[in-house]
Amino acid sequence: MTRLSSPTHRRPSRPGRPSRSRGERRTRALRRLKAGAALAAGLLLLGFAAPAQAVDPTVSINNKRTGWDASEPNLSPAKVSSSAFGQRWSTPVNGAVLAQPLVTGSNVIAATENNYVYGIDPATGKTNWTRQLGPAWPTSTVHCNDPAAHTGITATPVYDPASNTVYTLGKANDGPDAQHPHWYLHALDASTGAERTGWPVTVQGTPTNSPGHPFNPMTANGRPGLLLMNGSVYAAFASYCDTEPYVGQVAGVNIGSRKVTLWSTEAGSDTMEGGIWQSGGGLVSDGGGRIFLATGNGAGTGASPSQGPGNRPPAHLGESVVRLGVNSDGSLSARDFFSPTNNRTMDTNDTDLGSGGPTALPSGFGTAAHPHLLVEVGKDGRVFLLDRDNLGGMGQGPNGTDNPVSMAGPFEGIWGHPAVFGGGGGYIYTVATDTGNGRSPMRALKYSVNGSGVPVLTSIGTSNEGFGYGSGSPVVTSNGTSPSSALVWAVWSGSGANGVGGELRAYDAVPVNGVMHLRRSFPIGTAAKFVVPATDGGRVFVGTRDGHIVGFGSQ
Repeated sequence: MTRLSSPTHRRPSRPGRPSRSRGERRTRALRRLKAGAALAAGLLLLGFAAPAQAVDPTVSINNKRTGWDASEPNLSPAKVSSSAFGQRWSTPVNGAVLAQPLVTGSNVIAATENNYVYGIDPATGKTNWTRQLGPAWPTSTVHCNDPAAHTGITATPVYDPASNTVYTLGKANDGPDAQHPHWYLHALDASTGAERTGWPVTVQGTPTNSPGHPFNPMTANGRPGLLLMNGSVYAAFASYCDTEPYVGQVAGVNIGSRKVTLWSTEAGSDTMEGGIWQSGGGLVSDGGGRIFLATGNGAGTGASPSQGPGNRPPAHLGESVVRLGVNSDGSLSARDFFSPTNNRTMDTNDTDLGSGGPTALPSGFGTAAHPHLLVEVGKDGRVFLLDRDNLGGMGQGPNGTDNPVSMAGPFEGIWGHPAVFGGGGGYIYTVATDTGNGRSPMRALKYSVNGSGVPVLTSIGTSNEGFGYGSGSPVVTSNGTSPSSALVWAVWSGSGANGVGGELRAYDAVPVNGVMHLRRSFPIGTAAKFVVPATDGGRVFVGTRDGHIVGFGSQ
C-alpha cells in the first residue's frame, strides 16, 4: 500500500486584509517563517512536502470531508494534556450556531440561525465585524422547532481564499407572509462582512430533471455543508421534521454568471421525499465535476430505487448514495448510485441511509482494483465501503445482494459522518448517536486489505464514554502521519435532551486494548445539534446552541 498522504489544507494569499504597521508585518512574518521551518523539518522526515499555513475553509477540512487536519503540531496529546491548554475565550453571538465555524486566517467566521454572520479574532475572541442577512424565518410555520425556533443559516458556509469570500446560505422571512420565505446564497468579504456586488442570489427555479416541480422554499431545509467546486457553490435540501410536501434537491450557483441550476432526488414529484440532510455533513467532491451525496427516506410506496446497475440511476433515489456529474451547460445529472436491497424496509422503519454523510478516503487508501474509496454510514449501523468510480447500484451482488466493496457492522446508528486519519496504516472514526440508552461510543475502524485483496474496515476499539443523540461528527488533528501526535475531537451532546452540559472531547487516535482513551474533556455550555469542531493553528473552535463561539488553545 502506498503512503497515505496528508489532506489538502492550505492558505493562499488573502486580498483585502486589514493594513498593519511594518513592524507588525515583520514580526508576523518571522513567526510564520519559524513555524513553517519547524513543520517543514518534521514533515520532510516523514517524506512529505510541507504545506502552506493552514485555514479551515469548509466543513470537515476539505471537499472529501475527511475531517483530517494534518498540520497541527501544537494540538499534540502532550500539549492538550497540559494545564496551559484550555478555554481561552467565549464570544456571544445572536442565535444558535449549528454551522461549523470557518477559519480564514484573520477571522473565525461564525453563522447563526438568527441570520447573523461574525468575523471573530481567533486569538482573543474579539468580534471584528457583524452582519445581519435579513429576518430569520419562524420554523414553527411548518409546525417544527428543529433544529431551532428560527431558521437563518444552518448549513456550514464555505470560504474561497482566492477571492477572500465567504459564501453562505440563508433563509429570510422577507416575503408577503411566513408561507413565502426566500433562500439566498450570499457572498461576503471575509475581512469586513460586506456583501459582494451582485449578491445575494435567490435560490429558485425548477430542477432540470423534474419539469413542473419547482423548488419549494417554505418546506425546504438546507442542512448539508456547502461545496465550492470549479467556480460554483452547491447546496442541498431536505425538510423540517419530515413536513410535506418536499423532495431532496441540489442547487448550484455559478459564481461568475450567478446562474442557478437545480436537480431533484425524486424526479417528477413534489412529495416523494428523498431528502439530503446528512446531519450537516457536506456535499462531497473528489474533483472532476463529481459530487457525492446521501439521501434519506423515499416515501415508501415504490419511490426507493429498484434493482439495477449503478451506471443507470433511476428517477427515484431515496435511501441512496448518489454521484452527480456537472454537464457542459452547468446542469447536474445522476451518473452512479448505491442503494441497499432493503431500502424499502429502511424507509418504513425510518432508518435513513442519509442520516450519515459520505466521506471520500484520501490517496493511499485503496487498491489497484478500487483506488478511490468512499465510506457511508447511517441509522442502521452498517458501515459501507464503496468504490467512488463504481458505487454498486442495487442488488448487483451474488443472488441479488448488495455490491459494496465491503461492509462492516452493523454497529450503533450514526447521525453524522466519519473522520479519517492516514497514519499507522489508516483509521476511520465514527461517533454513534443512537436514540436509545445514550451509551453509544466513538468507534475506531482499522483499514486493511484482506487475503482476497479486498479493502476492509475492522472495528478495533471503542470509547468507554457514551455519546447521546445530537452529538457531533469527529475531526482528527495530527502532525503529519505520526500516530503518537494524533487526537480525535468530537462534541458530546450533554446529558439532557437539549444539549445542556455539552463537552468538547479529545481522544487518542490509536486504541489500546480495544479502548479509545479519553485524553481530556472541556465544558462548552449547551451543545448544538450535530455540531462539528473547527481546528486551525493550535486552536479548536466550537459553536453552541445557546449562542456562543468558544475558542480553545494554549496560553
